[in-house]
Amino acid sequence: MPEKKTLPLLPLRGMVVFPYMIIHLDVGRDRSLVALEKAMVGDRRIMLAAQRDADLDEPKREDIYQIGTIVSISQLIKLPGGTVRVLVEGEKRARIDDYRALETYDEVDVEVYTDPIDTSLPMEAATRAVIHEFEEWVKISRKIPEETLVSVAIIDDAGRLADLIASHLNLKLETRQMLIECIDVKERLKKLYEVLARELEILHMEQKINIKVRQKMDKVQRDYYLREQMKVIRKELGDKDDIASDIELYRDKLESGDYPEEVKKA
Repeated sequence: MPEKKTLPLLPLRGMVVFPYMIIHLDVGRDRSLVALEKAMVGDRRIMLAAQRDADLDEPKREDIYQIGTIVSISQLIKLPGGTVRVLVEGEKRARIDDYRALETYDEVDVEVYTDPIDTSLPMEAATRAVIHEFEEWVKISRKIPEETLVSVAIIDDAGRLADLIASHLNLKLETRQMLIECIDVKERLKKLYEVLARELEILHMEQKINIKVRQKMDKVQRDYYLREQMKVIRKELGDKDDIASDIELYRDKLESGDYPEEVKKA
């Protein structure tokens, strides 16, 4: 059966923290600061859950996603202006079962989930497929060092691997929340594979667009360079400039043809 815990709640604006993810958070809201204080005098653990609307300053129960992550607080630094910067490390997924808006902070009863270890062939195949897609994403996007890929690929825990990969992707809040809500590891790997495939498709499209733009720019630059060369060559040969040459051409045509006086004046 899932483990039960009672923890202070820290609502997050526009972000989702995954298990095993290490991240700095800047906290400034009064109720959130008190929640951090309560966590620090306890076992230094706190429940993080994303807000549905990041603009809300005082979210209620219905404004917060039900599934989030329990994190441990590693470091807490007070910044000028009353803000606190806290370093947290994600531990496990949890579902909010009960929510209590206390006088100075919010407290929740949560159901904690632990990923089971599955060494079956289907799980191995799903894991390899996700790693392959992630390798392609790393090579094309160049947003994270390839050393990170090595450290992720050696993880033999499929659930942990999926969460670490998801934490490296720059995804919309709704997509990140969808992944954090995948309690079942096989379903999580499936959804993550679909997300990676889509991200790769977008990257390939961006590459094609960039190549076309670069080719067009190269042609413009080449044409400009050739025109400048032609001007220099004409000057060296003593030729008249382009406008003068055009005027001379029209004058020759007018003189050699039988045109009305109005045309000659024009």
